[in-house]
Amino acid sequence: MSTTSHSVMLPRRRTAAPRPFALLAVLEPYLFLLPLLVVLLGLAAYPLLNGIYTSFTDREVARPGHFIGFGNFVKLFAEPAYRTAVRNSILLTTGAVGTKLVLGLACAVLLTQRFPLRGLVRTLAFLPWAVPGLVAALGWRWLFDEQAGVFNAIVLMTGLSDRPIDFLSDPDIALVSIGVATVWQGLPFFMLMFIAGLATVPLELYEAAAIDGANPWQRFSRVTLPSIADVIAVTVMLSSIWTFNSFQMVYVLTGGGPADRTQILPTLAYEFGMRRSLLGEGAAVITSFTPLFLGVIFLLTRRMLREKGVR
Repeated sequence: MSTTSHSVMLPRRRTAAPRPFALLAVLEPYLFLLPLLVVLLGLAAYPLLNGIYTSFTDREVARPGHFIGFGNFVKLFAEPAYRTAVRNSILLTTGAVGTKLVLGLACAVLLTQRFPLRGLVRTLAFLPWAVPGLVAALGWRWLFDEQAGVFNAIVLMTGLSDRPIDFLSDPDIALVSIGVATVWQGLPFFMLMFIAGLATVPLELYEAAAIDGANPWQRFSRVTLPSIADVIAVTVMLSSIWTFNSFQMVYVLTGGGPADRTQILPTLAYEFGMRRSLLGEGAAVITSFTPLFLGVIFLLTRRMLREKGVR
């Protein structure tokens, strides 16, 4: 009689991965992020840091320069053109962004309604956003032209004035003309963002508000606006940065004139850096407002994360 021996199968002990492979597993996520990190460092971080460093030097074209501390900033604060550029930048940004905000909300609400040819109207409304900035600036320069411009032709034909209006050379209205062109170009971005935000608002909220007796304005102010508050904040922040740095529109339309009355910080930086070859002072013009933008972005991001419960 033969006995069969039953062997008990013990679980195999999991062997640790070799040390190089374990290290590779830890570094794998960072290796996937490496291309993005290289792009950010090369296209964003390095130019920003180099510009900040240049603002503390007396660097000129074809001349490396030396570190001079806050010397460039002291010169700028005593420069009348700099104070004018700061004022114009603030006026242009607040005026244009505020106008785009109000018109963008109104147009977004209208474009979300059902009406014939809504798709065509939306396409035409978004068209200015697709036009390159330089092309748009050249088009508005032709519209505002004193001799052959469309606007002056309309003014003369309708009898609103007996002589052409100097839209771009009159110091009192030149900045307003730039603001009109800036609003035209940036308004589609506001409409696009707000239409996307309105699409995420649940219809149940409007139905509940209507049952409670809320009128259209109350539904808009108490349901729509709170629901898209984050979208509005991000849109305003991005548009403020873009408008504040809208170099090509101002440069093509007026070049900062007449008599620096439409000079803004980007065009003033170009004036110092390129035309006068003072790269240090040109970099200082932009660096002087960099902390303000970084602070606004930090506070806005922190507020949005706090509302979503992210610490």
